[in-house]
Amino acid sequence: MSRTKNTKRKRDGKENNYIPNKASKQSSSTIPSKLDSPPPDASLDTEAKSTKKDKFEPKSLQTIISEEELEIAVGTLKTLTRYPSAIKAKGAKELRAAVYDFRMACTTGTNNAGDEKNLTARISAALTDGKLTEALILLAEMRIRGEAPKLGAFCRWVRDLDVVSGLSMQVDGVSKTTVPRTEKDLELLRVLDSILRVTGPVDGNEKQKGGVSGQPVCLQDSWTLKRQSDGIWRMREAVEDGSIFKTLPLDVSKFEVVERTPGAARRPPNLHDAVVHSTPDGTVLLSTSHQQASYHKHPTVPNLGLIKDVLSPEECRNIIAATESVGYLPDAPIRDDGAEASILAHNVYWVVDQAFHDTLWSRVLPHLPSEIAGKKARGINRRFRVYRYVPGAEYRCHIDGAWPPSGIDPITKKYQYDASPADAKQSSLFTFLIYLNDEFKGGETTFFVPSVREGVMNAYPVRPVMGGVAVFPHGEAKGALLHEGTGVRKGAKYIIRTDVEYDVEAGRE
Repeated sequence: MSRTKNTKRKRDGKENNYIPNKASKQSSSTIPSKLDSPPPDASLDTEAKSTKKDKFEPKSLQTIISEEELEIAVGTLKTLTRYPSAIKAKGAKELRAAVYDFRMACTTGTNNAGDEKNLTARISAALTDGKLTEALILLAEMRIRGEAPKLGAFCRWVRDLDVVSGLSMQVDGVSKTTVPRTEKDLELLRVLDSILRVTGPVDGNEKQKGGVSGQPVCLQDSWTLKRQSDGIWRMREAVEDGSIFKTLPLDVSKFEVVERTPGAARRPPNLHDAVVHSTPDGTVLLSTSHQQASYHKHPTVPNLGLIKDVLSPEECRNIIAATESVGYLPDAPIRDDGAEASILAHNVYWVVDQAFHDTLWSRVLPHLPSEIAGKKARGINRRFRVYRYVPGAEYRCHIDGAWPPSGIDPITKKYQYDASPADAKQSSLFTFLIYLNDEFKGGETTFFVPSVREGVMNAYPVRPVMGGVAVFPHGEAKGALLHEGTGVRKGAKYIIRTDVEYDVEAGRE
């Protein structure tokens, strides 16, 4: 391959200005044409016209070389690594130079682990390259040294594993699945357990179930606070037959698009755009006379609680009707190799109005820490991420990241990712997860805690309760809870993910 294309480019003196001949084909080779959002390199043709090297930044391998060429290159290198003496030969000089250049240009994986004493970087590199055994060894070393990663690295490790627990396919009451886990799944789950042991405590629950021998996930009893007297509100059926919209006094045109991020520009890239809406005061009303909410602490999972009766069934119904009227968008992240990651829920991103926020905040404020380490609670992130889960969609094991308080600029009316004052910055310390319905099957929010047995995590499902809010910490690696949106088996689940905001600096009034 190097004696054909590369030699010809050098001979013609065009190597520096070389533009891959596959650029024009990328839209059909990377993303199906039926999708609404632009492919990662939609602007490639216009960028290619520039003679500046830094203007050409392809986002995927398929825009540079074909899968066949990549396979040949990888196979060639693997073959040569078995014969080190041959690599020393004079004829391999250009190859060695090319490998060196590649290693210098590589910004990910073990080629870019940095300082050998930096365990966080080495673990990140091992996970990126799929070297799970090496990652386990390094994680054990980190525990022995008493070190811990920062939140960003912690979240990235979990995200890179992209683990599915398999609990949505569970046999009722048993910690095994109807579809056996593959050896790869088992290995990934054990690495995940090792990551948790670096950052959090071991489950001390003496009544924990034993689980099935050899399985890395031990399912515990589901925690539910739903009363039999609460009744059943069939939200999904009302959406499907249209009855939920008949009693809704809502002008959907008040939902205004304030930001649209193309799928290719999202992080990570997505097959679909991210669209943020806003509403003026009074678009979706919350009652000023509402029964008092109550806080309930989870019996085992540390710092996890549920605030009951935050929203009434009618308020939940109105939010579902409003967001269904706006329309939910699919969420399909793209891996670095061009493949899709796990199937996620459909979404509506909604910056709620100030009146809505203030009423909601007044209901939950008595049940939240007024300050943490001198950092005062300031409110709820007005950027509501409303999700709809149906069978086949699940949010795999993950750690929630911290968010600033988003809002709308009062003058320009544009979306603000961080609306906190420049001299009084805020960031979230708790996840605020609102359950809008509960008549579906499956769909628990499941939390994972390392058990007393190495390599085994205890899974604690929390059953959604309509109008309730699950609250748990994030924002720091220590204490952040690993959890998943376990798959819905029947029906549809509606939730809102947002955050509780605190001062970044302690001691502010």
